[in-house]
Amino acid sequence: MIFDFRMKTGFFETKMLELHISKGKIILSPKEPDDQLIAILEENVLAITMRKSKKSFEMEIQTNEKIYQGILDNKIDYEKFVNQIKENINKKIICEYEGGS
Repeated sequence: MIFDFRMKTGFFETKMLELHISKGKIILSPKEPDDQLIAILEENVLAITMRKSKKSFEMEIQTNEKIYQGILDNKIDYEKFVNQIKENINKKIICEYEGGS
């Protein structure tokens, strides 16, 4: 599956990427032709943290070398996304959900 991912690249700077989830890896594909593809292999992932609220859906991927942070489209199906991660990446997944009426 492919999801839009706005990755933080600096202080008040972001880049739009496509987040691809497949067996054993996460691929961040640039929408701009000059940017590089980022392949994150499962063995390099330490943890994945997702925070969902009414206003935003944040995701953080911690690896041995770097932390990738960004925002996903808040309208995607949260449970479906979490299941997609769980089925393909066998690492620690932390889900935080802000509920309410």
